[in-house]
Amino acid sequence: MMKYLLILVALWIPSAHAYVDPGSGMLIWQALIAVVGAIIVFVRHPVEAIKRLYRKLFKK
Repeated sequence: MMKYLLILVALWIPSAHAYVDPGSGMLIWQALIAVVGAIIVFVRHPVEAIKRLYRKLFKK
């Protein structure tokens, strides 16, 4: 019950008066690029890995 009350209070506040600097946006982009790069490095051939997983899950 308490968490629903907290969510209701959080949604009730009309504005946060917070500041987000431009560097935060670049940090988000950098993190997204790093995740994509990590996927490419650790899964050498992403399409082949997906095909293998599909074949493994739906083996006849």
